[in-house]
Amino acid sequence: MMKKSSFNKESPEYVRISFAAAITLGFMPGKFFRDAKLYCLNLLLTYNDGCVGKCAYCGLSKSRVRSKPWVNQSFIRVDWPIVPLKEFIKRMDEYPHIERVCVSMITHRKAPEDTLTIVRNLREKTDSISSLIAPTIVNEGWLCKLKDAGADKVGIAIDAATPKLFDKLRGKEVGGPHRWSWYWKIAEKALEVFGKYNVGIHLIVGLGETEEEMVMTIQKAYDMGALTHLFSFFLSRTRFNA
Repeated sequence: MMKKSSFNKESPEYVRISFAAAITLGFMPGKFFRDAKLYCLNLLLTYNDGCVGKCAYCGLSKSRVRSKPWVNQSFIRVDWPIVPLKEFIKRMDEYPHIERVCVSMITHRKAPEDTLTIVRNLREKTDSISSLIAPTIVNEGWLCKLKDAGADKVGIAIDAATPKLFDKLRGKEVGGPHRWSWYWKIAEKALEVFGKYNVGIHLIVGLGETEEEMVMTIQKAYDMGALTHLFSFFLSRTRFNA
């Protein structure tokens, strides 16, 4: 029988998983330094036509010139292999130390409904499910559905620390669909649905902000009742698409 092409492997039946998750669940060979264990499995929705976002710093950006198909791209510097969701869930039984699963969306028309489907399936194995959502394509009603499906925490990747940087790297200046005000609006609604400290704001350090601007944005999130997660942007030999 011919091996199924990655072009036929789309969510919700298939998901991309982090390299660390792939090693943990035995999808890829490898071991962790000093026998460390991974306690949170990260998965990402996948579609042949990819994400409609044009974020200048992202390897999955629609505007990036591609030498290979979108499904073979990664938004960071390690592989995110595509695996069957059923097999992913089945293997979770073999690793009782796993405490949480995070379902990450991309900005794609099918992602809202498929995210709900995936969360419902995962709920059969665990009640600790986070979802890194795509605010551009969701609303308050959908957030309620996400909670009903079984998610107990939400992440929102605002990334850029100021409205100007957000617009320059994710919004109008790069022809992207994302809007600063809507991201924060969804963060407010998510707090209403999921409760204080059950919403996390992702921020990337090193996109051009000052330390003061980053601290002010962290404070803004905290004042709302959200936690913040900081990531470091590392620019090697590549450049922004902006």
